[in-house]
Amino acid sequence: MKSSIRISKLSFAVILVLCFASLGLFVSYWFARQAELRDLSKQESVLRGELEQLSAIGKWTIDYVKINKALAYLSKNRLTEEQREMLTEQIWQISRSYATDPLLILAVVAQESHGNPNARGRMQSGAYSGALGLMQIKLETAKKMGARFGLSIETEEDLLKPEINVTVGTAYLIRLISKYGNWKDALIAYNLGHSAVDRMLESGRPLPTRYYEHVISKYRNLTSIEFLDVNVP
Repeated sequence: MKSSIRISKLSFAVILVLCFASLGLFVSYWFARQAELRDLSKQESVLRGELEQLSAIGKWTIDYVKINKALAYLSKNRLTEEQREMLTEQIWQISRSYATDPLLILAVVAQESHGNPNARGRMQSGAYSGALGLMQIKLETAKKMGARFGLSIETEEDLLKPEINVTVGTAYLIRLISKYGNWKDALIAYNLGHSAVDRMLESGRPLPTRYYEHVISKYRNLTSIEFLDVNVP
């Protein structure tokens, strides 16, 4: 027996309307979910940025404390508290600006002057070398570097001021790092002079590494000292 089901035009129209309504609801829901997911992604990005910022602030705080303690350790009370605070701020700012480990800068201080702000360099013959202060900078070099950022240095007494000496010495070291692209050659040039290092590099002669190794040894010593293992709650 043959049967057929007939759907009236009205029923068909109702079904069609329901289908379009369902499709519309689905599309609306899909777009709403996409908007929610975009908002969640933005919130996650903002949160990640805030966490990274907090992490960076925590590291900077630890670095600040380490610099201050290392300066106290190296200077053996030859710096006043005011001088130490000023130097801490300077080295901290420089290390942030140039993404440099501040203890490497202090390792140079340890090698050059053993933390003595009044140190005067001597050559092997015993004659005065002209190098002065914490980072053992010569007056001629200090004048050239100081002129680059408006710092007036006229006499050796100016260069024996710790805050001036470290500012100029660190600026010179950062300039050498920029010139050679690495700490090793920069430190050797800091010790021998960049002209001497340039001549050696041009002629293919190996650079003497003794000074570099001494600085790295001082750096490892500073990083291994227990009181520099700072935990910030």
